[in-house]
Amino acid sequence: MILALASAVPLAAAAQTGEPAPRHTLKESEPPTGSSIKRNISSGRFPYDKAYADLSDADKALLRANYEDMGPDDEPPFPLRGYKAVFKALYEIQRKLAITGVIDIGIMVDAEGKGTSVKVYRSPDPELTRIVAALMIVEQYKPALCHGQPCTQEFPFKVRFERQ
Repeated sequence: MILALASAVPLAAAAQTGEPAPRHTLKESEPPTGSSIKRNISSGRFPYDKAYADLSDADKALLRANYEDMGPDDEPPFPLRGYKAVFKALYEIQRKLAITGVIDIGIMVDAEGKGTSVKVYRSPDPELTRIVAALMIVEQYKPALCHGQPCTQEFPFKVRFERQ
């Protein structure tokens, strides 16, 4: 199971409302042999199948809380097609490597929505770091907006890998 983690800032923002943060799940494409039930492969705060424009205002506010001084016409970078393909790939990576722990990286996304570099803040394994960094650098992103114009900005990405 892969858990998408939010940073401390969005968690604090959610705690201030007094309401538990909704959880979204991503299921396997096909159920395992001998079963008709698709297992959950990932659980997280944000919907997996939505692009940034399709997120709720509350979800956008939580994402924006990761950034200091984000103005009203500013937006963070975000995977162009949402998280679904990323987390399906992460699930396959975790199944093969069987590594547990938290990886915390930042992907610099340029004004054209291309990942240009990856900064590693924490990782449980060098091989996992290499593979996840490669996956995230080739991902297409909605670029950040600074004062309404596309700009370069870091996309923070923090995930906990667990074994089921």
